[in-house]
Amino acid sequence: MTVRSVIAEVLEKRHKKVLMLEKVHNGLAELEMHLDSLQQMAAETLEDADEIPQDIVTLTARISKQISGFEEEVAQLNASIVSLTKRFSKETINIGVAGKARQGKSTLLQKISGLKNKEIPTSDELPCTGAKSKIYHSEDSPYAKIEFYSKEEFLKEILYDYFDKLNLPKPFSLKRFGESLPELGNSRSDDRNLDKAVYEKLKFIHKAFSSFTELLSKPPKLLELDEIIDYVTQGKGRTRYLAVSTANIYTKFPNHDVTGLCLVDLPGLEAAQGHEQKLVASLEHEVDAMIFVKSPDVLGTDWEQADYSVFDLVDKAVREVELAHRLFIVLNEKNDGSNKKQVELLKNQPPETYSKPRILTANCSDATEVEEKVFSVILKHIEENLESTDHEYVKALADKMENILKILTPVFTPALSSFNTSNADLSRERRYRTLSDKFVRDLTRGLEKLVLEVQNELDISEEFKQKVEEICELARQSAPIPSQEELADQYLEYSGWKGVVGEELNYLRAHLTEFLATQLDEYLQIKIDETLRQVLERIFPKALQTMLPQTLDSNIEPRTIILEFQALLDKSEHPNIYKTFDYIHKFNFSYHSHFHYRVREEMGLLSTYSSEPVDDIVPNDATRDNFTEKSEEIARGLDSHYQQTIYQLRKKFSEKMQADPANAILALVEEVKDRLVRAKGIKEEWKSFLDPIREQLWEAELSRFNKEIALRRQWRNALDDAFKCAKQIQEEFPS
Repeated sequence: MTVRSVIAEVLEKRHKKVLMLEKVHNGLAELEMHLDSLQQMAAETLEDADEIPQDIVTLTARISKQISGFEEEVAQLNASIVSLTKRFSKETINIGVAGKARQGKSTLLQKISGLKNKEIPTSDELPCTGAKSKIYHSEDSPYAKIEFYSKEEFLKEILYDYFDKLNLPKPFSLKRFGESLPELGNSRSDDRNLDKAVYEKLKFIHKAFSSFTELLSKPPKLLELDEIIDYVTQGKGRTRYLAVSTANIYTKFPNHDVTGLCLVDLPGLEAAQGHEQKLVASLEHEVDAMIFVKSPDVLGTDWEQADYSVFDLVDKAVREVELAHRLFIVLNEKNDGSNKKQVELLKNQPPETYSKPRILTANCSDATEVEEKVFSVILKHIEENLESTDHEYVKALADKMENILKILTPVFTPALSSFNTSNADLSRERRYRTLSDKFVRDLTRGLEKLVLEVQNELDISEEFKQKVEEICELARQSAPIPSQEELADQYLEYSGWKGVVGEELNYLRAHLTEFLATQLDEYLQIKIDETLRQVLERIFPKALQTMLPQTLDSNIEPRTIILEFQALLDKSEHPNIYKTFDYIHKFNFSYHSHFHYRVREEMGLLSTYSSEPVDDIVPNDATRDNFTEKSEEIARGLDSHYQQTIYQLRKKFSEKMQADPANAILALVEEVKDRLVRAKGIKEEWKSFLDPIREQLWEAELSRFNKEIALRRQWRNALDDAFKCAKQIQEEFPS
């Protein structure tokens, strides 16, 4: 299998895992939110500890303490997943190349890629590579594509790292950065020399800012290869490289078809920089293997602190994969062999790292040696190990997730059981049953007591008698008897007294009936309304009154309240209660319903069904000639019949109808009591009515239980969601 096909196969397998990794990333982000939410809930529970059962306060505090360390662990795992996803999403396999100035890094890159000094310059003086370059194998004509930082990237990802490292106030804009630079203080004495070096680098960027700022946020620029030097190298007054995020170079490698392979030139990895995190990000997201070039000094050599700094950066970038699988140290032999002894010394005494990187030796200026001893070896390693290394990386992250789940399981499982609401539900149900039973008992006692009160205390006979006396007296005083002149005129109209008297008797009878009905109905309605209010007060305790749009006061007509209550009832679920209130609403005790037919019996003197009343009033000697004189006698006769009728009515009311209102009210109360509390199945109907509105009726009594149940459910749901999320993440990890 060719190198190209191996690379293509590895990339294909990586790409297939991207979707699963994205699911894992989303799951971990969700798990982070769940854990954060649990911590917030625990803090809120602690704030309200006085109002919450102590066992919940204790349990939530313990959960908060147990999961406090996992939030950072989950966040770190997710960061690793993001890096791995970016790595697996790439269209190339990337080999990073790093090394201090004059160590042979650029020379090595030239020999592998076939590029010349004008594309990858070398120098025996200061470092000349300024920007990160990516060199791709391409079968097409060579060219370069220069990508620039956006203004926001340059400000926040490059400059801010310098200011943070130096503990200087950050500029809020690039314009502000270009105006002035704060002075470096002396407060950080431990690292003052390193800080000084970083500050000088920042000063250089500040001084050169005006010369490259116009390139920031520019679209990518396509170049011929001989134009690259102006964008990737420093020295000789060049500053454009400061605006370059990446220089992509496409060229045909001389010895292999390595389509899908990319060499990443990482300048300054070992130097004093203010943006190490940017470099580390390149290692995390982009670099699959790393070449570190070191040329041992002929005057004596050793593994230096700067070397170990590079090893640590590489190790930190992908901690899950051993350095032995990712890092190649190339010891560069000089052309004259003057440092051969030092090369052998370092090879035989490898750096003291936790995982031993592979050490290769070659003359980096010799294309053949670079091909045989370095590039071919690394390609072989990639061919044989990259897929297993990828698997190792994924498995290491999966193991971390499994470990998180193993630790969370003994935390969540018992907690889920502890937040069971069964006991709280049972306590609330017992309290509700007590309240509903008391409601029915109070209703029964109240109505029974009302019946006794009506029997023993509602004596309105004398009151009713007095009211009748008042009404009759008013009727007597307001007798509508025509005047003599009016009667005389009517005589002429009717051509005789009998027609006049008959008509007036009809008028008097109708007037008296209407007067009695109006006056008595007003009085009777007041008494019935008073009774209905008493009934409703016994039926509607304060809790139930809150369900009604209006309160029970003297200004509201009781039947309005009855209709409002009926609207709360379900006619099919509460048939007896509904019918009772329908009966109460339709109850009628009035003049016409109870007294009218008996009053009519006493109106014979005002009747015209027989001739006697008329004959009794019309004088026997009345003639056409004396009708004027006789009109006065006719008026007295009409008034006499009217007053006698009122007298008979007073006597009838006093003797036979005086107790009727009290008896009717008592019958109403007894009927309501029997229907609402004594009928078969009525208690079940009341409880059926009370059940769905229990929270509104007894909010204060049930709120403690409801708050506890809601809190337990909230915690149980939150824990269950977090636990399910964690298990789902483990299941979604690619194999």
